[in-house]
Amino acid sequence: MFEGCVEIRNHYSDYLDGLCEPQVLKSIRFHLNYCGSCRRELEVWESVRADLRGMPRSQVPRELALRLRVEVSQGLHRNLLERLRVWMDNALQPMLLPASGGVLAAIVFFCLIMGSVVVPATSTPDVPLAFVTPPRVRELAPFDFNTGDAPVVVVTRIDAGGRATGYRVLSGGTSPELIHQLDRVIYFSNFQPATWFGRPTDGQVVLSLRRITVRG
Repeated sequence: MFEGCVEIRNHYSDYLDGLCEPQVLKSIRFHLNYCGSCRRELEVWESVRADLRGMPRSQVPRELALRLRVEVSQGLHRNLLERLRVWMDNALQPMLLPASGGVLAAIVFFCLIMGSVVVPATSTPDVPLAFVTPPRVRELAPFDFNTGDAPVVVVTRIDAGGRATGYRVLSGGTSPELIHQLDRVIYFSNFQPATWFGRPTDGQVVLSLRRITVRG
């Protein structure tokens, strides 16, 4: 894994502290079995480590420890955003519990109020909120012809002003008399134009015409 003694010796500190990865530890041990120079160097490291552990520990003066903590704290709070965060934490910490209680109380009151409100019933039909609406018949002109059992189905083109601009018979009779009657019915009827996102536009409407005679 390692190419030379220098690279091996760079890992001596981790090796002595037991921090090497398994593959690195295996490579170091393999190298030490065949390299006397590195073994002697490792013995020096172990001797220095033992001497350092045997040295008496000096107690840091209390004033020095306090001054070091103050300097570290000042260094951490030199950033404006960090100071702002600390100030916000100190300012909002006492308000967290009252604010949570206020939010909970507001939710409870809202649920009680919504539970006591009864929506009145209405007979007014809902207004469709579709983005596109087809044309509709507002008032159909009277017609005087009998279609028999099968109605006359007509596709009528309606412009943005609600006027019929043409039509096409899909099913039913196509006699000249019927076409004349259809012209009068289609072009004299009143239509509501189609809409596209609330704006009137051209469209088509399908009409099924059938005369029903009731005899009394």
